[in-house]
Amino acid sequence: MNVLEQENPVVENLNQLLIDYQVHYQNLRLFHWNVKGPFFFVLHDKFEELYLEAAEKIDEVAERILALDGVPKGSLASITKQAAIPSEAEVAVADDMVRAILNANAVLTKDLNTVLASAGREEDEGTLDIFTGYIRELEKQNWIMKSFLN
Repeated sequence: MNVLEQENPVVENLNQLLIDYQVHYQNLRLFHWNVKGPFFFVLHDKFEELYLEAAEKIDEVAERILALDGVPKGSLASITKQAAIPSEAEVAVADDMVRAILNANAVLTKDLNTVLASAGREEDEGTLDIFTGYIRELEKQNWIMKSFLN
């Protein structure tokens, strides 16, 4: 960890978000590959849409960390040590996959609120500008996923 990263809580919080998004991305890929049953066509496409969106977010988070002179964390060692989102099993029931997405979104929303709070304290307008919309997107995903389950 470099000196600038140690002094910047925004970078630390962005790295937690990055790690959690990477686990979420991998879970979404597994769900896409392994979904079965009557909702296959709908969920297979939806999971692909979600993992593609997550991949874009991962890149944007990492680039913001770099812009703040930090080092993006993405090694398997960092991920397994720090992830707050659990790695899901390869085989699961479709409804459980959707519930896992809702649980992951709750973690990501918490991470984002932490990022935004620290960015506000540090008067980091760039970070605030980028990540405020992420919460709105997760809330919309939650509405869609909960509607599926009901």
